[in-house]
Order: sequence, then structure tokens, then C-alpha cells
Amino acid sequence: MPLTYTQKKMYRRFQRETQFEESISPRRFRTTVLTDIYDATKDIKQTQAAAGHTTATMTLKHYVKGREEKADTASAIAKVYGLPSAM
Repeated sequence: MPLTYTQKKMYRRFQRETQFEESISPRRFRTTVLTDIYDATKDIKQTQAAAGHTTATMTLKHYVKGREEKADTASAIAKVYGLPSAM
């Protein structure tokens, strides 16, 4: 499904304000956020609930990715949208 004008605008804004050089897709954004949740909590059930998945296996298989070093993406997201930082 193609992105709406509003979604494209949101991703461009996020990319500009975080100075992220690579293209940001909805799937990549979702994967990053879910991985950040899991990294911060180490609770797959909480991450599964945030994803809206019926099984933890689906969340781990398709969205939660390991990292050699943790990027503080959650704080960048909070800053862009004026949210309190969770970390």
C-alpha cells in the first residue's frame, strides 16, 4: 500500500530533524522502535503488546533485531515529537 501524503511528510520530517541520512520506511521505523522497546525492557511480552502481535514469536522473528551497539532512537523520536524521554 502506498504511503499517504501525511505519512511521507512525517517520515521526511523525522529524517530531517534527526539528521538520519538513509531512507526511512514504515517497516524500518517500526522495526527500530520495537527493537528499542525490547532493548530497554528485555520484556518480549511488552514488546509484543506494543506491536499488536498475537504471538511473541512473530515479534521476535519479524521485528526485534539484535544490535552490536544500541542506538538511542527512542530519545530521538521523543525529541522530534515533544515527548518525554523514556530512557
